[in-house]
Amino acid sequence: MTRFLNTLSTWAAIMIFACLSTFGQNLQSNDADNAVHCRQLEGIPVSLEAGQASKYAVSGELCATKDELADGTTIQLLIHGATYNQDYWDFGRIDGNNYSYARYVAAHGFPTFALNQLGAAGSSHPASADLTIQTMASVAHQIVQGLRNGSIADIQFGKIIIVGHSLGSVVAWEEAIKYADVDGVIITGAAHSITTRFLKANLFYPAIDDPKFKHSGLDTGYLTTIPDSRAMAFYSFPDADPAVITKDEQGKDVVSVTELTTGLPIVTSNDSLAIQVPVLTILGGHDFTTCGPNPQGGNFDCSSGTAVAMQEAPFYSPQAKIHGCVIPDSGHSVNLAVNHRLAAADTVVWSFAFVGQQGLFSKQDLDTGNRGLPWNDGLPSNCGSASAN
Repeated sequence: MTRFLNTLSTWAAIMIFACLSTFGQNLQSNDADNAVHCRQLEGIPVSLEAGQASKYAVSGELCATKDELADGTTIQLLIHGATYNQDYWDFGRIDGNNYSYARYVAAHGFPTFALNQLGAAGSSHPASADLTIQTMASVAHQIVQGLRNGSIADIQFGKIIIVGHSLGSVVAWEEAIKYADVDGVIITGAAHSITTRFLKANLFYPAIDDPKFKHSGLDTGYLTTIPDSRAMAFYSFPDADPAVITKDEQGKDVVSVTELTTGLPIVTSNDSLAIQVPVLTILGGHDFTTCGPNPQGGNFDCSSGTAVAMQEAPFYSPQAKIHGCVIPDSGHSVNLAVNHRLAAADTVVWSFAFVGQQGLFSKQDLDTGNRGLPWNDGLPSNCGSASAN
């Protein structure tokens, strides 16, 4: 254990880990959540590619405590998955359970900005054919720059951790690969494998064929999920609340078929070897899209965080210090599982340990009593590294 206490980053992880008792599974942060304020930011100008006119606009939700709204603060940039929008990260309270990754993380030391990507919610809807993974990564890059220079929130944030979910994780990969301007990468609901069952599931159809989007005016390249398919694809019982699934169906959004087709090759490539900053991968133990047999003849093992990290290690540089975490019994959408707090706790601990936050030692709610587990580098027990034995 001594070698883990010799660095500031690991000491930070151990301190915040102590605050997240029982590894985050039964955390109650209502009092802390009350100190978090979220506000909607609209009309952020962006272009499809660098050098083009910024004729489109995106929106998003900034969640933070008053103390976190200071120059130099580390912030998490949240990128939603296909047919989701910012609400995935701040889903609301259901059956007394607050499904808000954004508010939880902000309450524990890291402000968040949940982006509505182009084509989602109140952001611009260009022609679907223009929305490639590369375009989405370019927009994410513009948001990273705006968060740093103060043009988005009037705060010049310091370090930036890009956090993706599902197809948004592919956007996070591409942004970190191409622009190398973030300080950490958190991948959720994705890994360098995609299951055969997902590829054969035929989950999507033209959005204009769906009652919700029938009069939207969207072109036929915008897709959404077939009605009542999300329970099977995104959830796993008993770690799912039917009321959450119902709200998820009602609030579903759209995705460009071009984004899907341009994103798939990245999933199975080794392009992520170019990422030179720490990386964390979080998967549900029963992720329909990632865990299990794939067309390459492999079988992605989601039995433990260490297993995930070991399978992902060949796709990253040593500088990525790849770690994995598994949310037991969860399906694909880990932030909407009943035990969603565990995933949020994992990212908080990892963010302190491997990226850092200014003003850490001024926090009054930290305790040094629980020193974690050495083989997890101070992370909760559902996590592990590729070097773990």
